[in-house]
Amino acid sequence: MYQLNHILVCLDLSEMDDSLIRYADFLINKIKPESITFLHVMKSYDIPKELMDAFPELDEPVPEIIREELQEKINEQCSSCADVKIKVVVKDSYPMETIVKYTQENHITLTLMGKKMGYEGNGSIARKVIGIIPSSVLLVSESVYERIDNLLVRMDFSKASEMALQMAFRIKELTGANVACHHTHKLPVGYFPQIDPDQDEKLQKYVEKVSIKEFNKFNKHYKHNTDEVSFSYTVDAENEEDQILYRKALNTGADMIIIGSSMKSGLADILIDSTSEKLAESDKNIPVLIVNDRSKAIVFLKRLFQ
Repeated sequence: MYQLNHILVCLDLSEMDDSLIRYADFLINKIKPESITFLHVMKSYDIPKELMDAFPELDEPVPEIIREELQEKINEQCSSCADVKIKVVVKDSYPMETIVKYTQENHITLTLMGKKMGYEGNGSIARKVIGIIPSSVLLVSESVYERIDNLLVRMDFSKASEMALQMAFRIKELTGANVACHHTHKLPVGYFPQIDPDQDEKLQKYVEKVSIKEFNKFNKHYKHNTDEVSFSYTVDAENEEDQILYRKALNTGADMIIIGSSMKSGLADILIDSTSEKLAESDKNIPVLIVNDRSKAIVFLKRLFQ
């Protein structure tokens, strides 16, 4: 579950591709995967005009032409691929279904996708994919810094947090990054403070006591050394955990936010952790790594595609 040996990079023939290819090259240097696949799922009605102008009389299928163009770009921008198996795949199909099925069938452990801050696009495919894909998903913006020195793990003392922390430990092993955990303590719905919760000394002491107690119990349950990570907490009075985590990451110089997301599926719908979904939004520049429960996702997909 916590391996990063087979990476999938999702391209869409936009300017975002350059950023994703550069970041993929950075990851190759950092984590030394066995393979990396660059995947573009084309829409037959959305072929770039410049491509059609360049090839007025196509002597080979359009997917193959696009694949060759992408291969050339990757060769130019990826300088670290010598010892890694590289593949470029172009398919003509539905993006969401194709990405999910490719990940499942090819044992992908990390899927790299873009979240566009300035470029055109709303990131709807990424937000849909992260709920069911059987791999971890790393979302990066076009202005991402190519650095992994400090990791911030969302801590709510659940199994999902344990998954995120184990992934952080794996990245630390590969890169030497520092690991920190942050817990946002949600106040009861009926809590209506007379003063700002940050100024409520009694509340702060209570949250400190409860948070540290739960973190120690969490470490004891999962047999972690309490010296392995630093721990901090914040009072969440307005149900804005995603904003709290993002601000914490900015203030502490975190290069990546890691969050575990447990897929919950019913007969008619799929629900993902709301904080994961909000952190995937395009207005947040720091990379977000969403660690999915691979085994649960595969079981669900087998039922879905059978």
